[in-house]
Amino acid sequence: MEKIQSQFIKFHDAIRIDFDGSQPLRDKRDLVVGDLRDGLKRVFYSSYTPSFSYFNQGSYNLATGVQPILYEDYDIDVGIVFNFSKNSYRPVQVKEWVYHALNTVAARTVEIKRPCVRVQYHKNAAKWFHVDLAIYSTDNYWGNELNHIAKGFIGSSEDKKIWELSEPFKLKELLKSKITDSSDREQFRRIVRYLKRWKSYNFSSTVTGRPTGIALTACCYNLFTPQKYYVYSSYNYQYNDLKALHNVVTGMIGMFTWNNQISVKLPVQPYNDLFEKMTNNQMLSLKEKLLVLRDTLSSAWFSAVNELDPLSACVKLRKVFGHDFPIL
Repeated sequence: MEKIQSQFIKFHDAIRIDFDGSQPLRDKRDLVVGDLRDGLKRVFYSSYTPSFSYFNQGSYNLATGVQPILYEDYDIDVGIVFNFSKNSYRPVQVKEWVYHALNTVAARTVEIKRPCVRVQYHKNAAKWFHVDLAIYSTDNYWGNELNHIAKGFIGSSEDKKIWELSEPFKLKELLKSKITDSSDREQFRRIVRYLKRWKSYNFSSTVTGRPTGIALTACCYNLFTPQKYYVYSSYNYQYNDLKALHNVVTGMIGMFTWNNQISVKLPVQPYNDLFEKMTNNQMLSLKEKLLVLRDTLSSAWFSAVNELDPLSACVKLRKVFGHDFPIL
């Protein structure tokens, strides 16, 4: 088991990316945020320009980021919180401000999407990195700050152009309260990263139907329990990532209904179903790929526990995780 665990740790070190440890990512975020501040001044042509604060969100906020594989680009998620009430402006109107403020540089394209404004950079005619700006307003209600995210785009029907109640800061707090031990949380983050790399390796980025990172994270939030094994040579317990991952994957398969449907809610506002955009066939494909992953993990687990052939186990794991999974 020690050999397999060491390979999982090497794999994790190869695929992980943390915002705090990546100056290039911080520089890219700061570039877009700075351009937005300057661009809004041009959009308004007046002494009054709406002010905003910003924060990292998504995988960089939860410390579950992974390096992109070949032909995929870096994804940076940033929350932009404007200092006005949702009743002050229409949601898509605010997104248009952001679009016009940033759509001024030839090296990037800007697109208003339903959940965000995407700023896509290119290098050598290929996608390089993109920054997704989630746009929020903030209200103070009886001393409590409420945030609403702008949903919709220009072509949306009016009922889809909404300010939706959101809790962008609460998910990290929930994770800390649920998994109180910091080392256990590190194992949780490793499991999320393994699943994200599995997703990237097994689902094409050019087609719809692959699970989102937040959907996989929510599954781990619901299913993860810390797993360890006893090391007789050192008389202590070590983390067992293979078993923890196997348990989560098995739990995900068990969440499918008899007709191969899966539904997982975001554990904070707006509590939306994170698989709702997947079709029946896409959900079935997800289940089939999860079954392959589970069986591969089971086979590797059998080899590791019985110390039969750790090399063979690593070869099998590489088939589901890609070439970043090391061979003994």
